[in-house]
Amino acid sequence: MKKYLSNIVNSISLVLITGTVLAQQEYQFANTINNPFLLNPAAGGLTDVMQFEAGTRMQWLGYDGGPRTILFTGNSQISFKNKKVLDEFNVHDEKLFSGPTVTTNKTKHVVGGKVWNDAIGPFSKTSINASYAYHLPLTKTLNIGAGLGLGFSNFRLDPSKVVLHESDDNAYSQFLGNSSTQNMGDAQGGIVVYGEKLFFGLSASQLFNNTVQFDNVSTESNFNRHYFMVAKYKLDLSDGFAIEPNAIVKMTSNVPVSYDLGARALLNNSSWFGVQYRSSSSLVFQVGTNLVKNLYFCYAYESSMGKLRTSSNGTHEFHIGYFLGKNRNVDKEIKEKSTNSEKAE
Repeated sequence: MKKYLSNIVNSISLVLITGTVLAQQEYQFANTINNPFLLNPAAGGLTDVMQFEAGTRMQWLGYDGGPRTILFTGNSQISFKNKKVLDEFNVHDEKLFSGPTVTTNKTKHVVGGKVWNDAIGPFSKTSINASYAYHLPLTKTLNIGAGLGLGFSNFRLDPSKVVLHESDDNAYSQFLGNSSTQNMGDAQGGIVVYGEKLFFGLSASQLFNNTVQFDNVSTESNFNRHYFMVAKYKLDLSDGFAIEPNAIVKMTSNVPVSYDLGARALLNNSSWFGVQYRSSSSLVFQVGTNLVKNLYFCYAYESSMGKLRTSSNGTHEFHIGYFLGKNRNVDKEIKEKSTNSEKAE
């Protein structure tokens, strides 16, 4: 019986491990270029403001049970010496405000967190992760940093979404009812090198390489380690206009290396439009803008050029984020205005 159940688990976990043809087990967002912290625990605190973001990705809209991802993240610099590390930001509540500037040439302590749910068909994985990173100057214009994230995941199989070939398979039904969840700890790690225009990061997830196991039934499948490289460089072409080439490389065991290559056009550091080519034979179109009250919004549409291009109806991705600086110093502003007026007289 145990061998029979093990074969069952191996079969269903194969669906999880492959997901789609040559897919990866970890979520993938087009907005990673705008917010590398999504993949790299060392990539928080690049600016002197807090950043919070919520995102969702909906794939294979032409199919029931297509992949769905929901993600919430946040990161910020902190100080252990009661020193203020955050700057005021968009104090005049401007519309289409300029995004925060990357800061270097100083030591940073950064904390962050992520909560996400990734689901496909009857499988669902909910995870929570907390991270810490340490950054220090490499040169006056470049910082280097390393970060580690530790967390907990719950992997589930929803029996109500499983269709049995033999509806009276009592052993299978009993297994699904009693052994359809797995809890496990896990870790992520990463390093970054960055400046005002350059970002380069390497990271890894699912470092514990946990075995897929329901109750006391083990399988030969694993939550494999995933490795990521994210790189981008901003080229200022004219006043207020820049082009940012970028690349994302993804690697894991038993799967060919995949990559995203593209570029973004940025206007006044407040709005952007990007195009990426994915090695899975798809194109990604991304648009984003800073709105008002420190909010920003991103949307991405991925169109497959492969065999699923007709029935999948593409992939849609939405993100909304918020930048938070320290409280506005009104007394300081009044004093500065008074001083300037006295000098003018």
